[in-house]
Amino acid sequence: MSNRANNHPLSVMFILSDVPFFLSHRLALALAAQKEGYDVVIAAPRQSDVDLLAPYGFEVLPIDLYRRSTSPLLELRCLLSIFSTLKKRRPDIVHLITAKPIFYGGISARLLRIPALAALTGMGYAFTHKTFKTRILRTLLSGLYRSALNTPLAHVLFQNRDDLKIATDNGFVRRATTSLVGGSGTDLSKITPKPLPEGPVVVLMPCRMLRDKGVVEFVEAARDIKASGSNAIFRLLGDPDANNPTSLTPEELQGWVSEGVVEWLPFTADVDSAFAQCHIVALPSYREGFPKTLIDSAAAGRAAVATNVPGCRDAIVEGVTGQLCEVRSSTSLATVLREMISNAEQVAQMGKAARAHAEQHFDIRMVEKAHLDIYANLAQRRTANP
Repeated sequence: MSNRANNHPLSVMFILSDVPFFLSHRLALALAAQKEGYDVVIAAPRQSDVDLLAPYGFEVLPIDLYRRSTSPLLELRCLLSIFSTLKKRRPDIVHLITAKPIFYGGISARLLRIPALAALTGMGYAFTHKTFKTRILRTLLSGLYRSALNTPLAHVLFQNRDDLKIATDNGFVRRATTSLVGGSGTDLSKITPKPLPEGPVVVLMPCRMLRDKGVVEFVEAARDIKASGSNAIFRLLGDPDANNPTSLTPEELQGWVSEGVVEWLPFTADVDSAFAQCHIVALPSYREGFPKTLIDSAAAGRAAVATNVPGCRDAIVEGVTGQLCEVRSSTSLATVLREMISNAEQVAQMGKAARAHAEQHFDIRMVEKAHLDIYANLAQRRTANP
């Protein structure tokens, strides 16, 4: 299908809550859509780093969205802002990224009869904790998901089968179409295998510095392994996230550095160099959609250790490209890491297998094609349901 209607290019509007996340996870897709002939529009929070979007030539529209807000007044303001923006710009397709854009963008698109692609990249904090507070939150969010997604003009993209099952069982997508795409993909020409570095084994954990990512378990495992006399280096790479309730503080992280248990480096976009300086990548997360960390580490030809939870286990071929450990268990993580640290040949073989797996499953071009096919299908639906 042509991406033109009435001699005008079709437009796709990305609604997002965080510009850096968009740049690291969806920029390649937006550029691919632009290259395909779509007008690409970005609706982003007024207070976000919108200047980072300037080099790419996208039309940028400000919206009132506050990631961490729980104020009913601010949430209503967000809904009205997104609805107003969509009504005024009238894109042919809307692409919703992360929870609040999915909720408010999905409801707005449904009311305005605009086809929507919702990228549900993980069920999030409310679906990974079992406290009284999160049970109430889960009930509220379930209602929002149904309101936003349970429509024939929605296509919901999942990154793993567990999240798809949750959505299906709870009636989020009964009338929508769905598909599975394993992660955001990666550019295999920009992240390439490098020789394993000389010297002590370096175990790298690249992620936001959140408790839910398993940072505390990683530190405890490092402490345990070092106590047994190992000279392995354990390196954290990434920043805290003040907008996430499970974020660690800089003081907590610096305390572990002062103790000599781990190194801590700030986030870098140059992940190719970061992976080149390590032997093993660890992500003991509590739950993921489909972690880009493990996609990129596979592209870099690095063996990985991750928890046996949705998302993480989908990104690893256990015993071939990496190993799985128990969730929330520093003991299990330490056991797996200790074995890998002492087996250089296994680590090298797993790294080679990881790169081969990435070439078969994680190529960004395959991910881009899957999305562009969905855009074309959504555009057809709009034509059929004006």
